[in-house]
Amino acid sequence: MHTSRRISRETGKFVRVTPGSQSLERGIRILRAFLEGAPSLSNSELVERVHLPKATVSRLSRSLVDAGMLEFNPKEEAYRLAPSCLSLGRAFQFSRSELGAINGLLKNFARENQINVGLSAYDHLHMVYITTFREGRGGQTRTVAAGLRLPIESCSPGIAFLAYLEASERAAVFAMLADRHGQEWPKLKATVNEQIRNARERGYSQASSAFGNAGVGTTVSGPQGSTYGLNASYLASAGLPPPLTVEKLGQKLLLLAAEVEAAWNTS
Repeated sequence: MHTSRRISRETGKFVRVTPGSQSLERGIRILRAFLEGAPSLSNSELVERVHLPKATVSRLSRSLVDAGMLEFNPKEEAYRLAPSCLSLGRAFQFSRSELGAINGLLKNFARENQINVGLSAYDHLHMVYITTFREGRGGQTRTVAAGLRLPIESCSPGIAFLAYLEASERAAVFAMLADRHGQEWPKLKATVNEQIRNARERGYSQASSAFGNAGVGTTVSGPQGSTYGLNASYLASAGLPPPLTVEKLGQKLLLLAAEVEAAWNTS
């Protein structure tokens, strides 16, 4: 009989044979509702976001308050994240010891090219910045920081990650994107597929984000089987600092990716 641990070890990917805790998964859905940028959410707003019965949301929200993950404001009748959530982010940074081996490479690349550089990871149809160095023209150092979430279908590291995925994995992501975009998805899908084809041909992707940035992206293989998105971006309205072109920046990014992987392999 195959156990979850054995299958995970053999495939290199987490596999769960036994069922998980439905209550825990639903509680995490409530916490995730705050990732879309809401300072506080009422019970009815949580119901709308997580698509669970009101009684279930009320019960789980109470448990999250008792556990110190949420706070409740009686005047607003709304919940907000508790300070312990910030501590989780800090603990995450400490758990990624591999970042210390490459932060210098990313920072130097950003300074030498007067560009923004970011390392990100996939999470629920988003690429989440794990670290970023902002040396490009334009005042976005405060709005773009670690923890920022970008839709996978509209950012250069997201397109690079989609190009990296196996066909079956990409199809699963596309199915979720179809639910998100509805009737707009067929047209958007055609654009994304074209970007993926270009990324495979060149080795790097090219895309623009909702923040007014344009950039190129690729993927890097990290320790313990993790895969990250690596991107270099700039303010689209300001353009690239001379003598850079998109093609030159893409080639430079591929060299940086090779240096990052080499640093990880020797650390």
